[in-house]
Amino acid sequence: MKNILFFLGKGGVGKTTSSVSLAYYLARKGFSVYLVSIDPAHNIFDILGANLSKNDEAIIAEEVDIDAYVENFIKETTNKMKQTYKYLQIINLDKMIEIMKYSPGMEEYAIMYALKEKVEANLDKDYIIVDTPPTGLMLKIFALPFNSKLWINKLIKWRKKILNARASIANINPSAIREDLPLNENEDDVLKELGIQSKIIDFMTNLFKNKTTKIILVLNQDLLSIKESVRIKKGLDSLGISLNLILLNKKGLVNTTDINISFKNLFKDIPIKEVPFLKSNFLDKNTLISLAELWADAVICN
Repeated sequence: MKNILFFLGKGGVGKTTSSVSLAYYLARKGFSVYLVSIDPAHNIFDILGANLSKNDEAIIAEEVDIDAYVENFIKETTNKMKQTYKYLQIINLDKMIEIMKYSPGMEEYAIMYALKEKVEANLDKDYIIVDTPPTGLMLKIFALPFNSKLWINKLIKWRKKILNARASIANINPSAIREDLPLNENEDDVLKELGIQSKIIDFMTNLFKNKTTKIILVLNQDLLSIKESVRIKKGLDSLGISLNLILLNKKGLVNTTDINISFKNLFKDIPIKEVPFLKSNFLDKNTLISLAELWADAVICN
């Protein structure tokens, strides 16, 4: 697994600026970088657009069209389900599959699959940097492979029992089982698909928990940002995912001594780096690199 860095945090704390800063910093160090945004409201090109030049071939940047990906994911999934369970048409249950597009969690699954696809396609890069959606959505995406693995394992177990029961019935009375229904595991499309999904889930689980994956939490000094960050840490802890660095961004924007003290107590076991607040609305490439120089060594492999 390559060096992969996720930037987490609530909206507006500076995740995108931080991820772009690191991309420029790594490129200047001679590393190849893939920078991707899976935030439906992504804006990495708002920052990169004025800065990216022919001298930045080391950076490949992409903003995933989440809406298009969700639509395509739903279409492919429903078509695959109809093909796999085509016998349901006989009892008019195939229409139930169409309801899947309205099911909760489809957006999260689509983003997770998009992330897998983009990571796999860029494993030749030295570093992969991921600018993520705000807290709520990203925590769901982190949790998906862990929760899905439990369900897939159960479904595989139940499916094997169904196939064994079919085979037993067919041995006693062959005419009781339709000829188009599989009787063994090697012929069963449902079991094959569950195996494919299991491998995808294993890839994502390994991606999130691998030692070369770094999770960077970006927050500001305000109370709401700190409370949101506590929620993120608790969510990651419950999944066994390590938080590797905290970026206290826009330091000096407000005078919050009491908040700073409580903040450091909450995250005392995690490295904390402070990034100063800059008044300028436009950050050029060199300024972005200088910001990354304050903390990059804490998460990259030299």
